[in-house]
Amino acid sequence: MNFASRVIAVLFLLCGSLVLLRLRNHSDSSQAFFRTSGRNNQGGCSGRLTRLKDLGIKFPIKYARRDIIIKVNPDLDRSSLTQIDAPFLSEVQIVDPVQSPDWGLEQCSPPLTLEVPTFPRQPANASHVIFGISTYIKRMDDSIPHLQRSLAHTSARLIVLLIDSGEVTPDSKEMAALETRMRALGIEATVVGAPKGSLMQVRYFSLVKILYDNRDSATQWISLLDDDTFLPSMHSLVNTLDTYDSSKEWYLGAMSEDWWSVMVYGMMSFGGGGTFLSIPTAAQINNNYDTCAERSTANQGDIRVFECITAHTTTKLQPVIGLHQADLGGDLSGFYESGRLPLSLHHWKTGWHFEQKPEQRALNTYPMAKMHLVSDVCGDCFLQRWQFGSDTILSNGFSISTYPTQNALAELVKNKEMDKVEDTFMPPREVNSFMKGYEHSIGPLRPKVEGKIQYKFLDAKVEDGGVRQYYIYRALDKEPDIVYEIFWTRHEIHV
Repeated sequence: MNFASRVIAVLFLLCGSLVLLRLRNHSDSSQAFFRTSGRNNQGGCSGRLTRLKDLGIKFPIKYARRDIIIKVNPDLDRSSLTQIDAPFLSEVQIVDPVQSPDWGLEQCSPPLTLEVPTFPRQPANASHVIFGISTYIKRMDDSIPHLQRSLAHTSARLIVLLIDSGEVTPDSKEMAALETRMRALGIEATVVGAPKGSLMQVRYFSLVKILYDNRDSATQWISLLDDDTFLPSMHSLVNTLDTYDSSKEWYLGAMSEDWWSVMVYGMMSFGGGGTFLSIPTAAQINNNYDTCAERSTANQGDIRVFECITAHTTTKLQPVIGLHQADLGGDLSGFYESGRLPLSLHHWKTGWHFEQKPEQRALNTYPMAKMHLVSDVCGDCFLQRWQFGSDTILSNGFSISTYPTQNALAELVKNKEMDKVEDTFMPPREVNSFMKGYEHSIGPLRPKVEGKIQYKFLDAKVEDGGVRQYYIYRALDKEPDIVYEIFWTRHEIHV
C-alpha cells in the first residue's frame, strides 16, 4: 500500500470512530433522557390512561402519576414523618381517556425509591386468639373484605353470632353459605345463630361465654369486636398481646375518645376498639354468667362485660395504646393524617352516631380494606407519612395534602407540631370536667391548618405486580377534578 492509500485508510478509520462515538453519545444521552422522564421501553407515559375509566369519575380531569419502589432497610424504624427532598409529582395535565384512550402524557415523574423497615412477608400467627362478632347477616357483606384483611391465614378463629334485620335467626343454609364463603377467603370462621328475639346487648355479652366454651389448649385470649372494627396490623397486635402475661387476669381495651362518654359510662373498654380478655378473666365471667345476665340493666353489651368484671373480680381496665373506638365527629383528617399506625380502627362503616349532620356521617365512611392494600407492598406503611419538598405530605392510604405556603409546613415541622394531632374534629360534647375534649385518648392537639388542599383516597387495586392508589381533589365550579395515581412496587416494574 502506497503512502496516499495509507492516509486515506487512516482518515476512513478516524471518520468511522467519530461516527461511532457520536452514535454512542447520542444513545447515552437518550437513555439518560428516558430515565429522567420515565419514558422507557417498559411503558413510560403511554398506554395506561384507560384504567382511569374504571374509577367512576367525570372527565376530563387533571392527572399526574408517580411510581414508588419500596426498599427494605433493616436499620429503620417506622417514623411518624419522613422527609424527602424531591418534589412528589410533576405538573398535572389534562387527560380524557374516553375521548383519547391512546394519548400519552407529556410529562412523567421518574420512579422514586422509599425506604421502609423490615416487615414479615408471612401472616402473623394468632392461633391463641378467638375473636367474636355479633351482627346482622346483611351487614356481613361490607365486613367480610375487612375481616379478610385482618384475619385471613393468621390461624385466628372467628365466631360470628347472627340474626337478620327482622330479629329472626337466619336459616341454616344461609349461615352455612356465609361460613363457607369466609373459610374460602382464609378466615377460620364459625357462624352460629342467636336465639330469636334476643337483644343486641344480650347477644354481645353472650359472646364471652360462647368464645370461652370454644377455647382450646392454645387459646390465651378472647376478643370481642364490632362488625366495623378493623385491625390494620395483626403482627403488631400479636406483639402487643405478648407483652401481657395471659396466665393472669387481664381486661384490655380502649376508652372512648369522647370524654363525655367516659364520664357517663366509666373506665371501661368500649367495644368497637376491641376488647381482649385473658382466659382467667373470661373464666370469671363464665362462672358468674347467669348472675351477671340477670342483674344487668345496661343497654349495651360492652357495659355488661364491664359490669360483670367489676362485680366479680378486682381486675381493672388496662388501656392499650393504639386501640381506637374512634368516637370522633366532624372531619377526621387530623386522626388519619397523624402518622400513627393504629392497632384497631372503628366506625369506618357508618361514622360516629353522634355526628351533628347525617351527611357528615356519610363522609366519614372509609373503604378501609382498599386503603390498606398498600401494606402488601410496604408492610406497616399504612397511614405512614412522607413529606415531599416543602409543601406536600402523603398520608399513605388516606390523603395527599399540600400546604398553603412553604413556611406553613416548615414551621410546623420545626416546632414539632407535626407530632400532635391536627384538630379537625367537631367540638366535643360539653361535660363538667377539667378534661374537655379528646386529649386523654389521642394526645395533644394543634390548630387546624387553613388553606390546606387535600387529595382524598379514591381507590386502590392490586395489579401488575404492585398496588395502584388513586387520590382525588374534587374541584369547585366547572374546573376539572384532579387525580393522582401512585403505583407501589417492591421491584422496578413500570407498566
